[in-house]
Amino acid sequence: MHPLLEQQIKKYQDPAMIRLIKEYFKENEAANVYIQIVQEQKGEVIIDHAAIRCMDVEQMAEAFLKTGYEHKNELIEYPEQGWWAKVYRKKNHPALFIDQDYPDKKGANSPITPWVRKFGDRGLHHIAVLVKNIDQTKKALEQKGVEFSGDIIGAPKTRLRQIFTAAEIKDGAPFTVLELTERNNYEGFYPEQADGLMKSSTKTKSR
Repeated sequence: MHPLLEQQIKKYQDPAMIRLIKEYFKENEAANVYIQIVQEQKGEVIIDHAAIRCMDVEQMAEAFLKTGYEHKNELIEYPEQGWWAKVYRKKNHPALFIDQDYPDKKGANSPITPWVRKFGDRGLHHIAVLVKNIDQTKKALEQKGVEFSGDIIGAPKTRLRQIFTAAEIKDGAPFTVLELTERNNYEGFYPEQADGLMKSSTKTKSR
């Protein structure tokens, strides 16, 4: 494990979260390129949130609720696109974003259930790293060969700006992504932006 990542996660007191983060960084190439850039710039890795795709949000959350995570009415619903999510928080830990499809026909076109059926629900779909300038970070990653799934969501200087890298490919299918997150005095999530990211999560790397 890279020392910069170890420096960050040793602050956490949640074994389940630590395990998920370690496993994610073993398999996501873009995330490791990001760490290299942070090291070159003599910065630090700050994990804003982690996301789990599953079939049952409430069931998945049980283990994290036992370790101190809490749900405080942060709910994202997107019935038109077939999915919904809850956000769980624990002081001095990354926020936890857990999502699932609606169990009826509304969820038929969402990418979550096919992803879970292929890869399971014991790993992270993505980690979001907190950056000061998302445009500069995106450019630095692109210069090292990292591809992105689309354009930055959120206008310059707005409260929340986000973008996914193109998905890693595993067993011929889109796997994990890295999210860049720039926050300007705002800690929440916008449902519209979350859905834009969801739609972009199936674009894979070209190589």
